[in-house]
Amino acid sequence: MTDSIRTTAMNVPHAPNATNATRSHDDTASHGDRLSSNLTTFAAAVASFLAGMDVLIVNVALPTIAAELGGDMAVQQWVVDGYTLLFAALLLLAGSLTDRFGAKRLFLAGATLFGAASLFCSFAWSMAALVAGRCLLGVASALILPASMALINEANPNPRRRSWALALWGAGGASASAVGPLLGGLLTPIHWSLVFAINVPFCLMILAVAHWIKPSPNRAIRFDWLGQALSLIGLTALVAGIIEVGSIGFAAPVTLALLAAGLIALVAFLLSQKKVAAPMMPLNLFRVRGMQVALQIGFIMIFNWYGMVFICTMFLQNELHMSPFAAGLVFVPSAFVTIIGNLAGGQIINARGSKFSITLGLAIMIVGFLIEFLTPAPIPVWVIATGLSIVGFGAAITTPSAAGVVLKSVDSAQAGIASAMFNTFRQVGGAIGVAVFGVIATFLPSLTLALRSVFIASAILLAYVLVFELLRWRDC
Repeated sequence: MTDSIRTTAMNVPHAPNATNATRSHDDTASHGDRLSSNLTTFAAAVASFLAGMDVLIVNVALPTIAAELGGDMAVQQWVVDGYTLLFAALLLLAGSLTDRFGAKRLFLAGATLFGAASLFCSFAWSMAALVAGRCLLGVASALILPASMALINEANPNPRRRSWALALWGAGGASASAVGPLLGGLLTPIHWSLVFAINVPFCLMILAVAHWIKPSPNRAIRFDWLGQALSLIGLTALVAGIIEVGSIGFAAPVTLALLAAGLIALVAFLLSQKKVAAPMMPLNLFRVRGMQVALQIGFIMIFNWYGMVFICTMFLQNELHMSPFAAGLVFVPSAFVTIIGNLAGGQIINARGSKFSITLGLAIMIVGFLIEFLTPAPIPVWVIATGLSIVGFGAAITTPSAAGVVLKSVDSAQAGIASAMFNTFRQVGGAIGVAVFGVIATFLPSLTLALRSVFIASAILLAYVLVFELLRWRDC
């Protein structure tokens, strides 16, 4: 069966037979099954919230952490990218491990490591120790995120329930993007270590419902250790090289060596995927139009969002001299809007399909970025808050749709690796976004100009994805 036929067969929630199957399944499902499904979805949404929050909660605390532990712009970028980089680089391996050992095992192992690494970060005695702890958090997030998507797929076999579950999962991640800076602003004045310690209760919450999560199937698959090594080396060197452009300059030998090593390793990684028996990134998935759309959306959306939040928090505190708490309050409206948008997103998908939902979400995000870009200087704080809310609402509609496209584009045997590819592209986009926009902020004369550059660049990139989606993909 071809990928296009498989996609068509899996996306039939509106057909009469699918509707009857939906009602039949809902009628015959036992109370225990429904409880297990609901708690599994809840745990997956909490995990999605944690993974998203930990990228951005630290941004507001960075000036305070740097004042106590030391560190210039490059070191502060590593506090963020130490997490996102390991997160991104290990997602594909985690996807394979999810398929091999079962989503439940990987999910619970990741939650346990996440809690332990959070405690380590909260007691960090130096920037080096903090970066190391953030790397451990990245490993833990890589374990839980693809497993959480796979668990949703297993716990919600009905397409309509799965759409709703994915909306809740997306609400966790998207709301965390807004809640993270707010919590960072609330906790940093007490002590910066609390922005990491706050993770522990959420991890305990996940482990508390582990009993109700049904065991996951496992499959005998081989691991692509060569591909994992090449991707890790390539991504680390490339992001390090981008960061060092802002720290020591593009022409510096170290910068050039890192960039060259990163590109060479990534090219070698792609070549290796054509030859190994069990590739960690099956290249045939790139031929599926739905996957093409979802992967581009995942990369560019998080590239824009992480880069914007990083520069925005720097702008609010360093240029406008706002306190961490006041800077965190700027993100409050978007926190509520993203939650509403994700819950509405599930309804829009069921009513109008993924293509309509993605088109609407991308268009809303472009409008939000353009409003902020076109506002005359100095940019008022209320405009920043409004723009963040508009962008967040569009992203909240788009994210569950893109995640659903990923699951519909592959069969269940590839759900783990496909989810890992989607989330890898998202986190790679986030790591590169922080690195690129951090470099832009270093070279531009003011953070105001850097923020404007983020706005217009983000609008242009999203416009490209929108055109690609409209012209080259049909929601079958």
